[in-house]
Amino acid sequence: MFSTADTAMLNDLQKRAVNFFVNESHPATGLTKDRAKNNANRDDYKIASSASTGYALAAFVIGADRGWLSKADAKAKTLTTLRGINDLLEHERGWSYHFTDWATGKREWKSEASTIDTSLLACGLLVAQSYWKDKEVNALSDAYLKRIDWNWALTDGGKKPDETHVSMGWHPETGFIKARWSMYCEHKLLYILGYGSTDMRTEGWDTVSRPVLAYEGIPYIVGGPIFLHQMAEGWFDFSNKRDRSGINYVAASRNAILANRAYAINNPKKFKGYGPDFWGLNASDHPDGYGAQGAPGWIDDNGTISPTGIAASLGVAPKETLSALRHLRSAYPTAYGRYGFPNALNPTREWTDPDVIGIDLGMMLVSVENARTGLIHRLTNQNPIAKRGMDRAGLKPAPGSNNGPMIKKD
Repeated sequence: MFSTADTAMLNDLQKRAVNFFVNESHPATGLTKDRAKNNANRDDYKIASSASTGYALAAFVIGADRGWLSKADAKAKTLTTLRGINDLLEHERGWSYHFTDWATGKREWKSEASTIDTSLLACGLLVAQSYWKDKEVNALSDAYLKRIDWNWALTDGGKKPDETHVSMGWHPETGFIKARWSMYCEHKLLYILGYGSTDMRTEGWDTVSRPVLAYEGIPYIVGGPIFLHQMAEGWFDFSNKRDRSGINYVAASRNAILANRAYAINNPKKFKGYGPDFWGLNASDHPDGYGAQGAPGWIDDNGTISPTGIAASLGVAPKETLSALRHLRSAYPTAYGRYGFPNALNPTREWTDPDVIGIDLGMMLVSVENARTGLIHRLTNQNPIAKRGMDRAGLKPAPGSNNGPMIKKD
């Protein structure tokens, strides 16, 4: 499927991402940094994220499977991480805090006990269980998964017994976050885990808002930043399935990515660099901080694109993705650092992000691996939680549906 040159490019990109999760996971706790410098050999960052730690578990599997890590070393790193998240990682009712000290596991930055970041960590556990098939890996993973109180997060501790959508999180100072997982986004992975782990009601999946628009003749489900159409898809295999809404999520992801690219080609704000090989508006760093860039549908565009968002599109738009990756390597050679592409680029401001972010590197890594070998999808397909969760979400076989239409009612 891939040329020799493209294979070498993807190998290097993935290997550098694996190196991030090896180098930036604490050797004693296994907790993985939220970010690291890409243009320097070291940094002083000490904040871990639960999501980044989840992707580390998948990175160890990919590194071992590709021979970049010995299986003994990868398994040992996995066990260190599993012990760390059970024994040290601060949590509330099983929901781990978004940001913690990588050496102690204690909450940092007054961050929330995050339902989505805990879910991303849980996805890594499913992959580890299926790959290692090891008694201690299974026991430690199960211990973490079983302590998560899904009903508490769904009902705001029992105050909303009829609620169907999970809260985005909880702060010890102010309680539950008012925002809920009720609009189309990465929510898919959270509900699959909840439905697979518990008997929580399934109306949440069915009643998520899914507004459909069209851009340049491409129908897509509005979701803003490109990662909203890639994150759940990296962990779970939606191929040739439709849910009770009639949606095929492979087609939905492809259409959103092609619409994102079409917007960059049209470039209504006339930013430098935009075009058929420079797209990928995403949640990322930008010259003035961090924010959610996205288009079309709702537009927040400041000239910044996300290379990892481009690379994570490989499975559904391979031609467009490979062409863009080749362009990035040739047009921005100094941007490619020790962990690969930077988190973001803004040619208009002549700005290259000095950092990479673990959650974005991880999403890219698993997505590229799925496009090449299907490894992560095969592993989650084997896991009873994933199988039960997808079944309860109404995802049923629909042969040929990857080719569209995006939505087809019976």
